[in-house]
Amino acid sequence: LVIGGLPRSRLPLLVALLLLTGGLAGATLVQLRREMRFAQQRADWVSGVSHELRTPLAQIRLFVETLLLGRTRSEGERRRSLEIIDREANRLAHLVENVLHFSRGQRGAHRVHPHPINVASHVREAVDAFAPLARAREVRLRTELEELVAPADADALRQVLLNLLDNAVKYGPLGQTVTVGTCLHGAHARIWVEDSGPGIPPADRARVWEPFRRLDRGVETGSGGSGIGLAVVHELVALHGGRVGVEDGPGGGARFVVDLPGARPVASPDVPSLERVAV
Repeated sequence: LVIGGLPRSRLPLLVALLLLTGGLAGATLVQLRREMRFAQQRADWVSGVSHELRTPLAQIRLFVETLLLGRTRSEGERRRSLEIIDREANRLAHLVENVLHFSRGQRGAHRVHPHPINVASHVREAVDAFAPLARAREVRLRTELEELVAPADADALRQVLLNLLDNAVKYGPLGQTVTVGTCLHGAHARIWVEDSGPGIPPADRARVWEPFRRLDRGVETGSGGSGIGLAVVHELVALHGGRVGVEDGPGGGARFVVDLPGARPVASPDVPSLERVAV
């Protein structure tokens, strides 16, 4: 031992090393907690996806068995069984597509191939495809469509629309009306989906696009969900060079907005500039 302690010249170095060690330990602890939280979120996501897959599969199996055993008592019951099988198969396909899109996004393998399309036409197709699921939840779909052309990947746009519709139906009350609209917003094709739910506070609007993030909106009418639908929307729109947002709807609900660049109106005297339809 050195009488009188260490030379004074080494004390600043030891203090710096101690501070550095403490900082590294603190950063490691924060990162570990973050990883543990993310691992829990992923586990919850797997559980949610498993439940989402199990529900339509159980419905399909039940009604296929009913048809195979001849348990339907009328042509109306038989048709109703086929409609449920078709609806649940579409629901299953939608979920699988969501998982595939999310997986590609996580690996950085997402690719879109935009080309000029009639945006309103593709919105109509998505609304028609989603209509059976909406009816099953007693939801009325309404469109306010302005005819527009914009460069977009048709399959990606369909997934965006189905996810936004699913989100609107899930977080709105039974019997609500969900409105889907398009309009020219500057040089962008604006698409919006508006529900009749409680809306989203401004402080939470940036967080809804994060994967595994689910806000308590008080009126959830669907199942727990996979927690990736809006994250997929954000990813696909960003790949188009577009932007997403949430704002208050005129009726008090939430309005989810998608803006796609490079839009122009459809120049045709035979096409109305604005179409309003209830589905």
